Amino acid sequence: MVGLFLLVTFGSLLTGLTGLGGGTLILAGLLLFFPPELALPLHSFTQFTANALRAGFFLKKVSWKIVGSYALLMLPFAWLGAELFEHINSSILKIIVGALILASVIPWKLKFQSAPRPSTFVIAGALSGFMGIFVGAVGPVVTPLFNRLPLGRAGNLSTKSAGQMCLQLSKIIAFGGAAGVNYLAIKENIGILMLGSFIGVGISIPLGKKISDQKFDLAVNVLLTLISIKVLYEGIRELIS
Repeated sequence: MVGLFLLVTFGSLLTGLTGLGGGTLILAGLLLFFPPELALPLHSFTQFTANALRAGFFLKKVSWKIVGSYALLMLPFAWLGAELFEHINSSILKIIVGALILASVIPWKLKFQSAPRPSTFVIAGALSGFMGIFVGAVGPVVTPLFNRLPLGRAGNLSTKSAGQMCLQLSKIIAFGGAAGVNYLAIKENIGILMLGSFIGVGISIPLGKKISDQKFDLAVNVLLTLISIKVLYEGIRELIS
């Protein structure tokens, strides 16, 4: 329990400071404690809390037009993913998640000629809803879209946080409804993880202007690489055996 709390607190702190890495780190860490069928729903609760707080701190900066576009098709596609979720081998899930975590460490440079249109966010939201069920952390994929919005740093971060809050809520509903995850059975873990998210984001606000992103990025990338290799190894070993 203490390990889970510290993991989520640090991951939420990191995301609050840098805008990236923390959610993926939390998911990777949860996979060390839980099988994918529990780690992924639990991850949604931590990320819902963290993103709701970040959006709340800069609520006036949120572009609700973009958030509405992003959320438009999210729930039905998340529900579809959750319907298929229980039919996928957990070892294969580990391999998929481990590979995507490892890929998130690579500094992809996606470039857009202009700010993405709301219709682009509708498509991104549908894909995020579906894929998020299986891989958990889609932040590294959609962040380049949000960062191209002409809203300034606070506007981009708050709009992305509000969008990801909607994504995590859609996943929570889909996991509980379509995949039949019993949240009452894991309510203590949910409470601890949400508390860690709350504290981590709270600490990140006053520290945000004092700590360099580069050092955090390096430490997280090394940690993510090691954890992703471990998750990949476990998935491949389980699948072979």
